[in-house]
Amino acid sequence: MSERRGVVRRYLSSRKNIAGMAGALAGVGLHLAGVIGDVWPVVALGLYGVGALVGPADPAAAPRLTDALRADAATLVTRIEPRLEALPAGTIPAVRRIVEVVRLVLDRLDEVADQPADRAAAPERLALAAEIVRVDLPMCLDTYLGRAPSTSEERAAAELVAQLDLIAAAADRLAAQVPDIHAERAEDLTRELRRRYGQP
Repeated sequence: MSERRGVVRRYLSSRKNIAGMAGALAGVGLHLAGVIGDVWPVVALGLYGVGALVGPADPAAAPRLTDALRADAATLVTRIEPRLEALPAGTIPAVRRIVEVVRLVLDRLDEVADQPADRAAAPERLALAAEIVRVDLPMCLDTYLGRAPSTSEERAAAELVAQLDLIAAAADRLAAQVPDIHAERAEDLTRELRRRYGQP
């Protein structure tokens, strides 16, 4: 229902609707000027249709950075899954877990809290999520996969595991910093109900 309401709201503010309304007003104006008689509702409706058809379309909305980062994270996982044999055991689950935490952060950032402090901190938190997805994870994986044949596989694997642990800890800290708006709203509602119904 809310999705349908959003579609209607977007159309009402669209350029095509505004052009149609201008046409309909022109039809009403022609009636008031005495140019057309009792058929003015049909003329106004026709002019609305013409205006809506020839009116310019709204420019396409630019993709949000959070959506682009989700796509980058999905691409990264898809890129390394075929290399399962070339990676140390547990690498892909570790990367998936980091990506899931980053997705959680991105979901929360899409609904910036009402608190000014949270809104002000959102760009920095988004930059940290982007660094994890676009820089840190790819660099660690590419460094391991692109190592020289003479490099000790055991040592390189240990370094990769340590790097993924550091990135996972950073992602967890980031998730802890970004408020969960839905949980906060639920807590606020519980407090309000306790206050109203006299329970501690």
